[in-house]
Order: sequence, then C-alpha cells, then structure tokens
Amino acid sequence: MARFISTQSINLELPLRVDHLPDQGAEVRASIMEGAVVAGGFYVVATVARQGVAACVTAPLGTGPNSIQARHSLGREGISVLSREIVGDIGLRIAAIDSEGVRSVITSPGVEVEPDPRDLAGIILRGNDYVFVSLNDLAYPQLAEILTNWIEQLPENLYLAVAGGPLVGEVDLDVMVKVLARADLLTLNKHQADTMRMRLGRGPIAEVLRRYVKPETALVLRDGQNGAIIQESAGQTPRGVPAYPTDLMDTTGAGEAHTGVLLASLIMGSSLEQACARANAAAALAMGRRGYYRIPTASQIDNFLATNPRL
Repeated sequence: MARFISTQSINLELPLRVDHLPDQGAEVRASIMEGAVVAGGFYVVATVARQGVAACVTAPLGTGPNSIQARHSLGREGISVLSREIVGDIGLRIAAIDSEGVRSVITSPGVEVEPDPRDLAGIILRGNDYVFVSLNDLAYPQLAEILTNWIEQLPENLYLAVAGGPLVGEVDLDVMVKVLARADLLTLNKHQADTMRMRLGRGPIAEVLRRYVKPETALVLRDGQNGAIIQESAGQTPRGVPAYPTDLMDTTGAGEAHTGVLLASLIMGSSLEQACARANAAAALAMGRRGYYRIPTASQIDNFLATNPRL
C-alpha cells in the first residue's frame, strides 16, 4: 500500500475555553482544556495513521521540550519522522475555543518553518506515495521557497494532495499558483475557498480553481454541516456529498479529520465520492464531541456509518 507523506509543520498548542473572544484592548477569562497538545500537521497525519495507512512526516523537529512531546505523540501513532533533528524547538500556538465551538488561533512559529532542504532532497519516494502539503505553510517565506522547489521536482506519477488553511490569504500568489499547478487533489473549506476566489478571479469557485490546476485534478469543497461539493476532473459536473447529522459542540479538528480520512480512503482504493462520504462522517464525529483533537479511528467511523443516515 502507498505511504502518506506529510510535509505539514507540527507545533504545540495550548487550547483555552472562552465564552467569547475579547474586544480589542479588553480581557476575558479562560479555562485550560487539556494542557498543551501536539497540533498543526500532527492531526491530519495521525488521522491517516488511525485508518491503517503507513504515515510519515518530513516537518522539522527540534531538541526542545515541545519537540520531544511531538516525537512521543508521533511514535504512539506509529508515524515515522523523516527529518533530522534541528537545534531549537517547534513553535507554540494559543487556541481560544468559544461557546459556539469555533476556534481562533495565535501562532508563534519555531524550527518547523525553517526546514533543511537536504532533508526533503534525501527522501526516497516510491511511485505510489501520496504527498500532502498545507497551503498554510506557504505563508512563511523560507518554508514556502523550500517546499515549492521540492514540489516542482516531484515525479509526475507521484500523487500530491493540497489542503487550504487559515493563512491562505497571506500566501504569495506566485507560490500558490505554482503549487496549484502540480496538485492532484485540492481540498478547501468554504472560508478558504472564498478567500482564494477573491485572490484568483471572479466566478463560481470550481471554475476559478480550474484555471490554475491540471484538468485531472480533483476538487473537494467542504461546507461544514452542509456537506461537501466534489468535482473529479475538468468537465465533470460538480456534485454534492451530503453531511451526517450531528449536534455541533466543537469544530476543533473537524477539517483535519475530513482531510485525513479523505486521503486515507483514496489510498485504500475508494472512489472520490466514497472517500468524501466517509470523510463527512469523520468530520461529524469530530464536531459532535467536546474535547480536544479526538482523532477518529476506522472502527469508530464504521460504527458511526452503521447507525447514522446522511442528511
């Protein structure tokens, strides 16, 4: 079976529960949810691993305590680290989750945005590997340059999956266009899609994106509890994949759960529609739980699918 190779940066996150975000210059009280947890790129790759797919990360890890915690978490999930150790530490971000389950994040990056190009160049890739890139990482100029150069040299037969992120509006447009041109699959949530449409052109989002991707590139446009729109290739009619009913309690990790299960399902041979339906179930599981980064397993998703009809 193919490997899943994630380039997405990994950091540590301190989740805080708040009633609402403070106004500018104001203060609100918060409660710590579970202490600092490994986050960033960890969640997607861990979700893939929990579906039974061999998973690896190329993101730099350092010598500090944050990186040590990240290595332990990756090891528990059976995820291989392909990068060398860097002196320093991965960054920290503060996540505030409000009473509606919506999260807002402040990030202070570390060595995860300072990779060594030799680490990527030294990775021995197999023809059936799936490489994963987050557009969020391309908002950091040094990381963007290294990743883009590596992506442009990937063999054509290697599958490249690209996901959006909260920082898509800050990615250099030339960099974004280069990465989109190589993508075999692009997955975005509604906010990310709207942001990219404002930068890339006018018209329906699928039509706008088609100007920048290969004809055979698959598009997955997520819209929370409204499900997702998929288009397998240019010329195909976009079609909806319904969501599963859930009581929204916390959006933390829902997008990552969707992306991880989507890609794991494709690796295991599912069609795009089948993979997206299963990913919708994973997202519903994530949104219907309180707690932080509850990574769904394959059996949990199977049980959910057996008892929950789609909307």
